[in-house]
Amino acid sequence: MRQRSTAAEPHTGLLHPPEAQRLLAAAAADAAAPRAEFVFAPPAALHKPLAALLEDPRDLPILFLYLNVLLTTAPAAALLFYAFPPASRPLPHWLGAAYLVVNYVLYLARFMLSLHYSQHRRLFRRELWPLNLLPPALLAPLFGVPSGMYYLHHCVMHHCGNNRAGEDASSTERYRRDSLAHFLLYWLRFAMGAWLEVPLRCVRYRRWGLLAASCAAEAAYFTAASTAWRANPRTALWVLLIPYCLSSLALMFGNWSQHIFIDPANPKDSYCLTYNCAGVKDNQMSYNDGYHVIHHLNGRLHWSELPGRLASTLEQHAERDALCFIGISFFEVGAAAMAGRWPFLLRHLSRYSARLAAMSDEQLVAMLKERLAPL
Repeated sequence: MRQRSTAAEPHTGLLHPPEAQRLLAAAAADAAAPRAEFVFAPPAALHKPLAALLEDPRDLPILFLYLNVLLTTAPAAALLFYAFPPASRPLPHWLGAAYLVVNYVLYLARFMLSLHYSQHRRLFRRELWPLNLLPPALLAPLFGVPSGMYYLHHCVMHHCGNNRAGEDASSTERYRRDSLAHFLLYWLRFAMGAWLEVPLRCVRYRRWGLLAASCAAEAAYFTAASTAWRANPRTALWVLLIPYCLSSLALMFGNWSQHIFIDPANPKDSYCLTYNCAGVKDNQMSYNDGYHVIHHLNGRLHWSELPGRLASTLEQHAERDALCFIGISFFEVGAAAMAGRWPFLLRHLSRYSARLAAMSDEQLVAMLKERLAPL
């Protein structure tokens, strides 16, 4: 009897075997790569007790990163507030800038993706539920994310709306996605309008408990931020206000880049509204966030399983002409598409399917340009 084929040994007419194998090898390398989501780990003797606190022991890297922030960024921010009283010795701007640069270089990408996956899947066990509130409520503002808003914006609105205009306020559909002017409008809409649009999505979905949580989180954040500003405006500028501007810009360019190529024939299909980035070092710092098609297909899938799921669904990817890049990140793809660097993108585009392999460079560029047009 003929055995069922697997993506690890592609031979169907949908796939181009040499390129498919190269893509699978890149995914396998991501799955086996050492984790780099945290800067330093606690002593090995603490790993087992810490793992016992978690819903899934595979999420130790997330806990390690949060401990990194608690031991470094949080006390540094507190020190800047209390060691530099504005009336007698205001914070030097160079010191505020140094704090911001060091914090962002070390932790910004790591923290955002730790927050991302710990909001999709509960980090601490159910009986320890108050600990799950600490990162989104108290640590997130240190990285420019208002208390309690990330889950509502990303999990409730973005994933429920699935990048569809009218349902997801962070949708990229209606924009010219290789236009800097359109991106700036997109960012400003988020930075200024999310305060209203996120609660309105809760009303639309009739999630009244989440609406109450959204309003409470916004009120708590504004109260704390305004109190910090009155107490020490220069420190609040570097610890809270500038991070909000920078992080909102980075988050929106990340989402813009992840959803920059949309197949106009199937804009609601998760295979066609984003793409995958495999075999790139960023995946070691971002919980394999490059597998964004897989993540949109199942936001609850554990981050360690994302590369393997690409292997098991490669034929479905090929059937829908899903895009996969090897060796570059979302930010590189987004920047290259906006700059029109088509040779660069083609060098990294995996022609893993028979259809993609049969297309000329000119045809591939035409397809990519078509996927940048507003819907």
